[in-house]
Amino acid sequence: MKRKVMAMLMSAAMVLSLGTVAFAEEETEAAEVTTEAEATDDAATSDLIDATVETKVALITMDQMDVHWVRLEAAAEERVAAYNEAGSNIELTWLAPETKDNAQQIQKIEAAIADGVNYIIIACNDATSCNMALQEALDAGIQIIYVDSPADLEGSATYATDNYQGGVVAGEYMLQVLTDAGITEGTIGIVDAQAGVDSCQNRYDGFASVFEGTDFELGERQYSDGDNSKAQELANTLIANGVVAIYGTNDGATNGAAAAVADAASNGTTVYCVGWDKSDSNIAHVESGELLAFMAQNPNIMGIDAIDAVVRLENGEDLGGEVVDTGVSTVTIDNVADFKD
Repeated sequence: MKRKVMAMLMSAAMVLSLGTVAFAEEETEAAEVTTEAEATDDAATSDLIDATVETKVALITMDQMDVHWVRLEAAAEERVAAYNEAGSNIELTWLAPETKDNAQQIQKIEAAIADGVNYIIIACNDATSCNMALQEALDAGIQIIYVDSPADLEGSATYATDNYQGGVVAGEYMLQVLTDAGITEGTIGIVDAQAGVDSCQNRYDGFASVFEGTDFELGERQYSDGDNSKAQELANTLIANGVVAIYGTNDGATNGAAAAVADAASNGTTVYCVGWDKSDSNIAHVESGELLAFMAQNPNIMGIDAIDAVVRLENGEDLGGEVVDTGVSTVTIDNVADFKD
């Protein structure tokens, strides 16, 4: 997309920039929303919980390749190191499948149980597939803390983005951009990650709710398994079929979609793209104009809060299944510099 077009769109559409969301559940008290850059600074300077503990923790994410999980794990490791320097002895092991796979994630839970961990911090691929294995962990006296994506099974606490409302924010931003461009109908392509992933489902549902009653149609969800190259191929096909815009539901899907949009722009075809998750690639796509905005989560807050929860539980506190919204921000050309590491 040419920068002149980008500037025209952004001048009217920035009213949604730096949007933040809070959980819809009445019982949830939303955490203060910060940008990821601010959260990282806060993590480095915030006080540790006044407790010295000795425990063993497994962190099980959906995969190892998504930068979202890399950032979450790094923040958890940093928090553990801070506690250990203060006298604790927390052993943290990252047990993640190479790619998103329910069977492999179940195997990681079973491995954690066999290893005798006291806590499992987990981002579940979907709401039900791991329930039997997680129940086995609970029966063994292991406490469950959810990050990003919980299962249906109740855990001690959950630290996650309100993905549905984040999807609403993304949808409202996309609709405003299309309206400002004079586009009132057409098909919006969906490049998704993997079928059954609860967080992506909620992001889709929230996004789709914005377009109910409009003349826009959402195309069939295309599953990329979060792989950039596959997402780009899928987006290329969507563009060839005449979509007016593309929505990506995670980092890999968004990165691939934006790359396809850039290729289309070089051939004179304008397609608008909005997606999810902070990464160096998505930041670069925003800077060069093919990605209008992405929803930035705070995986570092998830990692920090989860480790703090371990310490609180070890200190005898009952968390009561607390659910905390770790926040989301809309990253555009206007504020993307604030999200660079």
